[in-house]
Amino acid sequence: MKLPASTPRSDYKYKNSTSNMEVEMTPDLAEVCGIHAGDGYMRKRGNKYEFELSGGFDEKEYYDSHVVPLFEKVFNIKLKPQYFKTKGTYGFRICKKDVCETLHACGFPFGKKTYTVAIPKQILESRNLDIIYRFLRGVFDTDGTLSFKRRNGSGYRKIHTKRHTLPIIKFACCSEKLSDGICKLLIQTGFHFSFGKRQPKDSPGMVYYISLQGDQNMLIWLSNIGFKNTMKLNRFFIWKQFGFCPRDLDINMQRQILNGEIDANDFYKSKIDTPKEPLNGIALRQLVRIKSLGMQIPKD
Repeated sequence: MKLPASTPRSDYKYKNSTSNMEVEMTPDLAEVCGIHAGDGYMRKRGNKYEFELSGGFDEKEYYDSHVVPLFEKVFNIKLKPQYFKTKGTYGFRICKKDVCETLHACGFPFGKKTYTVAIPKQILESRNLDIIYRFLRGVFDTDGTLSFKRRNGSGYRKIHTKRHTLPIIKFACCSEKLSDGICKLLIQTGFHFSFGKRQPKDSPGMVYYISLQGDQNMLIWLSNIGFKNTMKLNRFFIWKQFGFCPRDLDINMQRQILNGEIDANDFYKSKIDTPKEPLNGIALRQLVRIKSLGMQIPKD
């Protein structure tokens, strides 16, 4: 399904029934909403407001280089990120009414949102691809994963069965509304994906998951949406260079591989001869096709 590139600005105005604030959705704010849907928490106690956003220590570079400047730009504020050592996270805390009321007017609740968070109406009903793409990038950068697995079946070269070569972009959450909304946006933007739910033994509710598998899905994602999260982007660069990406690499291991200090093959017991063209034919043809159309793929 193709969407028009733009629509009148008035289509993005939305007045939340519980707030007197009127918010105009922009691509930058849409990405902020995606980031908050994934990693954010917001509370209000009387006249005191508090917003907190944080991720793992390995995501420090993502927060410093992208999340903090984005929030400073959208809300015209200055932020000082910090380590929350008791939580094992890195991020920032904001005690400003305007920030909280803006996100609340977009439809986000105060207090716990794990089981109830949903995509803001302005984004879900938008016909602007920039707004849709930016929300998807924000939510997948914070709460999604890019990983690789071995391929099964006959007809594959040894590198594909002995190494993690098959890309999977995956998202999981406990909110059915958020999961359904992401599925709707992915359908609108033409992605092929699988979805489902399961009941973990240690969870009181369902976990809903969405999976985009394959070289083509990943390359189109990187061309249209992209990742700003360094951990995820580094996995792509390793895959692009070697044709595979080992699992469970921390940020330092990723950097050592990309800097040539470690061979990605060293993370496997089995030894194989790496072919001159490590990527399979489909991935190579897709890369050539994307470049011929003038579409962008992140550079190392």
